[in-house]
Formats: sequence, C-alpha cells, structure tokens
Amino acid sequence: MKKGLSILLPTYNCLCIDLVKALHRQCEPLDIPFEILVADDGSPDRSFVEKNKAIEQLSHVRYILHPTNVGRSAIRNLLARASQYEWLIFIDGDLTLDNPHFITRYAEAASLGPVSHCSAATPPTSPVIVGGIAIGGDQWKNNLRYRYEKRCEAAHHANRRAERTHQEFRTTNFMVHRDVILQYPFDEHFLHYGYEDVLFGKTLSESNVRITHIDNPILLDDFEDNPTFVSKNEEALRTLFTFRKQLAGYSTLLHCYNRLKAFHLLPIVNLFYKMVGKAIKNNLQHNNPQVFLFNIYKLLYYSSLNKQTEL
Repeated sequence: MKKGLSILLPTYNCLCIDLVKALHRQCEPLDIPFEILVADDGSPDRSFVEKNKAIEQLSHVRYILHPTNVGRSAIRNLLARASQYEWLIFIDGDLTLDNPHFITRYAEAASLGPVSHCSAATPPTSPVIVGGIAIGGDQWKNNLRYRYEKRCEAAHHANRRAERTHQEFRTTNFMVHRDVILQYPFDEHFLHYGYEDVLFGKTLSESNVRITHIDNPILLDDFEDNPTFVSKNEEALRTLFTFRKQLAGYSTLLHCYNRLKAFHLLPIVNLFYKMVGKAIKNNLQHNNPQVFLFNIYKLLYYSSLNKQTEL
C-alpha cells in the first residue's frame, strides 16, 4: 500500500469547488503523495454536477459521477475502494476549510513526516482520528440547525468527544487507515439519512479498534432551511427506528425512550404528540425556532413511530 493521503469527499446537491481548491492548496507544498477524490452520489440537481466539474482541472483530483443515489454508506465505501493511499481523510463536501493547518495536522497524526511545527497531539498508532467541526455563519441566527449546532458547540471540542470516543464518532471530518475501513466498511443497509456513522463507531468499539479525537476542525457555516432540517431529522429518526436494535446503547434518544417505556409513560407521550406535535413542528419550521422544542419534538416523533407499529 502506498504511503500518502487520499482525501475523499462525498457530495449530493452541493458545490464543493472552493473546498477542493483549499484542500489542494494545502497539499501541494507538502512532500507527501496525495489525491483528492470527489464522488457525486446521483445528485438530482445536475447544475451542481456540471459546476463541480471545474475541479477536474486541478492535478491529483478525480471526479467520480455515480448514476444513481446509493446512500451515504455506499458512496463512502466506494470512495475507500477507489483510493490508492494508506491514509484516508473523509470530509463532507458542503463544508468550508478555514483551518490553515488542517492537512499538516492529519499528516503528522498519520506519521507521514514532520511537515510543520503544529502538533496533532496523537500517536500514530491510532487507526481512526476524528478532527471535529467548528460552527460559523452567525448571520443564520434564525436558522434551526445553526441554533442547534451552536447549542452543542462545546461538545465538539476534542476533550469532550474523547470522553465517549466511539459514541462521538461522526463522518463529517475524520481520517482512517485504509485497511480499517476496508475491513469494517459502512453498513450499506443504511439507505436513508442518518446514523450510519453511529453504527460504524459501535462496530469499531466492538472490534477493539481505537478512535482518537483531536482538535483539527473544519467549518460548518452553511445551513439548510428550517423545513428541510426538520424533514431530514424525521428521516434520521425513521432510520433510528429501523435499526434500533443495532444502535442500542449508542443513542441518547433511544435511552430516553426506553426509560419512558420502563415507567409506562409512553401513552402520555403519544397523547402529547397527538395534541401539540403539529404546533411544535410549525414553530420549528418558521423564523424563531426553539432548540428545546426541537429536542422534545424528536422524542415525540420517534415515539409515534413505535406507536404506529402497534396499530
């Protein structure tokens, strides 16, 4: 296996030109073999696909177009198989790179040489390294996802993530040894949005594969509108319901639901959803959404899915 970095970006209905150019600028001065592979997962809006073709003008960049949408797990597995280097950096294609040491920190963590004076503060023996995210875009103050991410911002720091190493694994920004992801690929039964990364973290834990968390963030500064974010979370909760047995012990919401069930409180929860669920959702979709109500709505919605199976 070749020593070097393969930087892998799955995309779906998003522009990634600026991100790819920023990554390329950081890689070029380093004496490390690299490649950047971008895989479009059957984006229905072909304008994004056409505009992203500009990245093909850069050296060491390849743009892979998948004819159909195969899902977040399968597209990442495809990228891993297509890569050629020992260490793989996965980044969501809709993020922003404003961290000038992003590549060097990962390269040092992979023991690819003393490429800078900034330390990643992690030994090279860890085959999975999570860099985390930073939250920008303060102009989005009325956006639900922005408010939610800002509320959770403190938990994004490496020392907090390291308290629950495998439970806090996320695919947004991480590096993995190629052998590991080929041996433990993402579960391609996850066809819809959500929780494929949570199961991956659980799989690594059960297989005694170490995960290290470092502060090497990439920036999240663009957010979907409120109705879209609510809809995506409903889809994620349906995914959680489908795979609830596999995800046991790795979801705070599942734990809360099971506690309510143990105390025989689910009838009250479901009645509450029937009475106020639509009103809460209406608040979340408009201009002053409340994160507290969002967390309540997720629990109510998940409980309603269980109720429906009993009918």
